[in-house]
Amino acid sequence: MTIQVKGVASTLRDLGKINPSLKKELNKDIRNILKPMLSEINQSIPSSPPLSGMAHNGRTGWPNRKNAVIKIDTRKPRRGLNGPSTKTAVNIVRIVTKGAPVAIVDMAGKAGGTTSRREPKYQRPTFARSLPGDPSRFMWKNAEKTIASVEREMNDTIKAVVFRANQELMKVKI
Repeated sequence: MTIQVKGVASTLRDLGKINPSLKKELNKDIRNILKPMLSEINQSIPSSPPLSGMAHNGRTGWPNRKNAVIKIDTRKPRRGLNGPSTKTAVNIVRIVTKGAPVAIVDMAGKAGGTTSRREPKYQRPTFARSLPGDPSRFMWKNAEKTIASVEREMNDTIKAVVFRANQELMKVKI
């Protein structure tokens, strides 16, 4: 699910050039706005392994799980996201999980398909049926409840920062 506000990425880049402290304050405000959503996501991640095969200390072991985090990034994309001739959309704020076990369990079964064309000895087991719920079990299951308030608060915060940045620009020009 995405929330689209046009012109924010370029505004934030320009704001970093004009007034870096205002940009830092905006990033802090964005993190504070997203904290309720982030806590919903992190609370929905179980503390015990959802599958018995994940009870180990390897890279995909449940003891090594990491919670979701907020990433703020206003850099231009390295390559066109939507093709060479169209305008590119830029993600500014992302909530991502840093660990492999949470990502694996969260999206298990997303690709669909319960059969494989490979030889039986090379087929991987389908463990998605053993997990409760549909894919995106943790990341957006409970976060959708807070999406409307996040969108409203983000729009208000961005408008306030743009207004303050315009005031600063007017001071420089006069």
